[in-house]
Amino acid sequence: MKQLLILLLVCTFTVQAQTWGNKEYWISYEYTPKKGEKAAFEKALATKTKKWNKTPETAIFTFEVVNGPNTGTYERWVVRKDRAWFDQDFSAEIAYWDKNVASFLADESGEQTWRRFKGSSYGWDDVNSSPNNYYQQDRVIVKQGMTNEFLRVHERFAKLMASLEYTGNHTVFRVENGGNTREFAVIYGFDQHGGDGSGTFAGLEAGENIEDAYNEMFGYDAWYKDWQANRSAIEIWGSLSQKTKFRPELSTQF
Repeated sequence: MKQLLILLLVCTFTVQAQTWGNKEYWISYEYTPKKGEKAAFEKALATKTKKWNKTPETAIFTFEVVNGPNTGTYERWVVRKDRAWFDQDFSAEIAYWDKNVASFLADESGEQTWRRFKGSSYGWDDVNSSPNNYYQQDRVIVKQGMTNEFLRVHERFAKLMASLEYTGNHTVFRVENGGNTREFAVIYGFDQHGGDGSGTFAGLEAGENIEDAYNEMFGYDAWYKDWQANRSAIEIWGSLSQKTKFRPELSTQF
């Protein structure tokens, strides 16, 4: 019995390690400066970033929310990490923050950990790419047990983008820790609002639309069925929809 228990524990650990090893984590923080302290906060933030976040391993990227109820809030993102990242000792960096930056804040979110769904992503795998000027975020709460129904259309859409040489990008994140684990964020970046700034399908044939191309790749009426399944899986629509602007001067410089 004891040997069986040990075997089960070893198997469980091995499966978990394999699962965890395949995940890519992105870590976010939200900060709202006190009224009248925006300039002071940005100065302190830039100094902190230059001191503590100056290498690819410690890099952090800053974005400012530019519309909606969270306008003026800053998001800071640490990107593309594995589980080992969380084992580091950040106490000295946190102490510096508390002493030199925190006094300018009216509110902060704490740390949120997100998992990027690689199969639902397109245009997000180049680790050397620079951030876009803007990002649109659309967040929803997905019903318990309906993750697959929600993700299917995004996974297929990513494959279609690759097939049609889409010039933009698209990805899906889910909260893994620090929030509602049924919260998903669908995000795409772009550099300009007009024209083809958010991307074009270079491989789309003349007279063909995206729905036609999707159905041709995945079967008759797949576009309608997949989007219906996606919508049916959503418990709460529009828990957050907002645009952020990249602030390179408040981010790691390479």
